[in-house]
Amino acid sequence: MAIKRVEQESIPNNQRSFRMRPIDVSDADIVADWFQQIEDVSIFDRQLPLPVNHADVVTQINSMIKDQEKDKCRWFMTETMEGTAVGLAGLEAINMLHGNAILPVFIGEPWRRTGVGIRIASMMIDLAFKQLRLHRVATFYRADNVATHALVSRLGFKQEGISRQSWFNQGKFFDLKNVSVLVDEWEQIRTKLRSELSPEVNVELGPRPSAVWSWPGKD
Repeated sequence: MAIKRVEQESIPNNQRSFRMRPIDVSDADIVADWFQQIEDVSIFDRQLPLPVNHADVVTQINSMIKDQEKDKCRWFMTETMEGTAVGLAGLEAINMLHGNAILPVFIGEPWRRTGVGIRIASMMIDLAFKQLRLHRVATFYRADNVATHALVSRLGFKQEGISRQSWFNQGKFFDLKNVSVLVDEWEQIRTKLRSELSPEVNVELGPRPSAVWSWPGKD
């Protein structure tokens, strides 16, 4: 899975605060709706080249929840304070022995180019390093996705290599870029990023406000 890019801040004034919570089977309707867009699903996950239906999404979410119980992954939904779904993000293929995980982020169409994505991704990286004691977070994306390249670069990800012509879409093969950020690299980026991001757009983790578990927030 790849990070689906989000950048420019242009959220309405009454929709600038967001909350993250663990994913639930009841989220299947909205996820299935998101994944009906063939271009989105084929960019987000190269294993899903075609839209998936509600039953497939329910199966997938149930699998995610079972894997969470085995500490193989952690998935979160992000919502407005009124409960409107904005996007989902996860830590996949968690390997506690080696301290690794893969970071996918998906943002629903109306919420792209708002600044929400970089805050969600930052929260997930914090969870990986500050709570799960991981050492390395990786992701990958199609080489022609310039906006995603800009986003992961801002988050401190470094390129590790290119998987040549390994992503097929719209009758063409694309290169895939593999990138990662290490815990010490994130610590160097994190403080600067928290000061750069506008507090007018804020993403919190859990039902109760916390300056520590919010982005940009304060330590």
